[in-house]
Amino acid sequence: MPWVHFHITQYGTVTPCCQAPWQEEQAFGNINKQHIGEIWNSPKIKSFRKTIIEGNVDKRCDSCFVREKSGFTSLRQITNAKFKHKRELVLESVKNRLVVKAAPVYFDIRFSNICNLRCRICGPWSSSSWYNDAVELGMTNKYSPAITQAFADTDKFFKEFEQIVDSLEELYFAGGEPLVIEEHYKVLELLIARKKTNVRLTYNSNFSSFKYKHYNIVELWKQFPNISIAASLDANAERGEFLRKNLKWNDVLENRKLLMKELPHIEFVVSPTINIYNLLHLPDFHKDWVNKGLIRVEDFIPTLLVKPKELSISILPDYFRANAIEKYKSHLTWIHSMSSVNDLKRTHMFEQFKNVLKALSANETEDKIETFLNNSSAIDKIRNENTQEVFPELKDLFQL
Repeated sequence: MPWVHFHITQYGTVTPCCQAPWQEEQAFGNINKQHIGEIWNSPKIKSFRKTIIEGNVDKRCDSCFVREKSGFTSLRQITNAKFKHKRELVLESVKNRLVVKAAPVYFDIRFSNICNLRCRICGPWSSSSWYNDAVELGMTNKYSPAITQAFADTDKFFKEFEQIVDSLEELYFAGGEPLVIEEHYKVLELLIARKKTNVRLTYNSNFSSFKYKHYNIVELWKQFPNISIAASLDANAERGEFLRKNLKWNDVLENRKLLMKELPHIEFVVSPTINIYNLLHLPDFHKDWVNKGLIRVEDFIPTLLVKPKELSISILPDYFRANAIEKYKSHLTWIHSMSSVNDLKRTHMFEQFKNVLKALSANETEDKIETFLNNSSAIDKIRNENTQEVFPELKDLFQL
């Protein structure tokens, strides 16, 4: 990744990737204080490259290795496979004191934390809509800004970004929520103006809205032949709305149907994050969307929540795990009985579900049940919701 990838956080820091710490002392630099080129070959990033070249592990990469240890595919592995054709950049940099002369080809720019949802597994750092809840919960104070923006001078950044547009191979958009962030649309307009629509666009989106101000994302996407969307949907219908507060499930369904009709070339997957809330319901969600023809069986790629620990399935008691293990074994049998179009994706999806079983069977446990119960009850009170009504299988946990 440090030979191809440039990640700008919503705080303006440039870090190894979106899963690494954002704080300035652990970052490669700050886009508001340095130019892209200056950061790209700074002493800090060259030191990071050296660590990797020597076969060592930087602690900022812990999240990937935790996932890999659990059997899940990590961002590290995905990027290595996707950009293996750029191996010569690594070899050339070794001869050149770890300087990479080519501009980064893969950008992940988090323009801000602006988001229209208040997901249970999220917080104010990634969603501006979380602000009031966070203040009431004591997660932040009322004097902190609700909106965090990466750039003090967005125009200045775009002038610099224009200079390297021609070298781009991929742009990754996440958030906040990219489809309600104006700068995201300005990037697409810049690519169209520069006739650089062959860039691969990759999204992690809550899939709630396709229109923002005067922009219509469907019309813009029609000009890009290579688009991949991972829809962050953690449960079906009422449970989906509960876990991703402010989401309207009918809008999700209509957006999916519109995408299938107008943009069938887009690669689409549902990308749920497996956590204590949705563990028992993901198989049913998967089956429902396949049976309704909204996705193929292989277009459902779960990932395991690592942090915060109090939402991880690792905190669950043995009896709960046993129920989940039976559910997932049955689901794997169902998957095996279904035909697919993309065998590679199917294998990846199958392995991800198998790894849920592996995680459930592990002896590792976290004494965080009380933290989960307290936090869940506090959010319920603020939002006038009832976790136990929406997820009745969790009632026993509240009696512990």
